[in-house]
Amino acid sequence: MLNNDLSPLAEKTLSAIADKLDKFDESGDIEVEYQGGIITITLDSGRQFIVNKHAPSQQIWLSSPISGGLHFSYDKIEKNWKLVNGKELGEILSSELKKLADIEIVF
Repeated sequence: MLNNDLSPLAEKTLSAIADKLDKFDESGDIEVEYQGGIITITLDSGRQFIVNKHAPSQQIWLSSPISGGLHFSYDKIEKNWKLVNGKELGEILSSELKKLADIEIVF
């Protein structure tokens, strides 16, 4: 990653999340779209999660019906996307999908 550009890492992370979600998309429990670096997860209830990279801030952003808008920065030591309070992107997304749709996914 030249010049500390985290865009390739963010894209790799989004792709990995989308791949895991695609398994559940096939079951009909959720609908997943991944286009232009934006993942849209639509639950049967109509509620949506949106996960995308925000290049200017070098972050991954999550819009959630439970927690609202969250901005995750990359922790180079722990090699994970985290909030300032230490909570991880995968941990929050997994927890909230479980709460709203009873879907168990570990990211």
